[in-house]
Amino acid sequence: MPIKIGEINRLTVLRPTDIGYMLAKDNDEVFLHLNDSMHQALKPNDTVSAFIYYDNKGRVAATLKTPLITLSKPNWLKVTGINPDLGVFLEMGINKDLLLSKDDLPLDFLLWPEKDDRLPVTMKLKGRLIAKLMESKDITPTNVPLEQKSTVKATVIKLGKQGLNLLTAEHHVIFVHQSLIKGRYRIGQEVECKITYVSEKGHSGSLIEPKEVLMYDDANQLLSYLIQHEMMPFDADSDPKRINQTFNLSKKAFKRALGALYKQRKIRFADGNTYLINQKGENNE
Repeated sequence: MPIKIGEINRLTVLRPTDIGYMLAKDNDEVFLHLNDSMHQALKPNDTVSAFIYYDNKGRVAATLKTPLITLSKPNWLKVTGINPDLGVFLEMGINKDLLLSKDDLPLDFLLWPEKDDRLPVTMKLKGRLIAKLMESKDITPTNVPLEQKSTVKATVIKLGKQGLNLLTAEHHVIFVHQSLIKGRYRIGQEVECKITYVSEKGHSGSLIEPKEVLMYDDANQLLSYLIQHEMMPFDADSDPKRINQTFNLSKKAFKRALGALYKQRKIRFADGNTYLINQKGENNE
């Protein structure tokens, strides 16, 4: 089996050189510099576990340092440097940083991560080893859901037209609709998010200031429901039992929440149903 770049390989020491060692696996050979040998005195036929990467000159090289990330192991990496012409550099635990290209970042430089931010990334091999921001398919879902109305710390991982995607350290994905955002957020920014709705589709949250959230917790819950389902088969005259079964709210609290959303011109009513009004003033029916 050939040497796998971007992974930890079991290799055999062939011979020492003036500045390092030649390692081999089957018919493939790779150089291990003394700086990457962890000060070990290696002998021919010794077996080592080495990470294979491209050095700063684009050459295939080995290191005995344990990387924080491999092709098969995503991780959170710290931003060590920023180059507007290239992208951001991430610490990966060896003598070389990993590049997250500017092509994978917003056009607006102010929305880029900042130094010391931590980003959830995967490693890809495309002529060289590069970083990619984690996508939903890369994230292993947790079996423990977040509790509705709880407040959690999370990191902004995606900026979209409809809102933001956040990721917690425990890999909870949280969607925050644009109507529940005030201010501007950047990739890599850590925020405190209020969980407004939990369903089989995932978690929804709010980034409105805490005092405002306390005033409109119930309204945000209904708004999150509408964002996920587009329409709510309830209005102010709906049966109190159905309201309580669906939202765990009294009819009085439900009507108060509807009133708050109606005053903000975020909803309209028709035929016993409630509809979300988008920012263009159109109805989502």
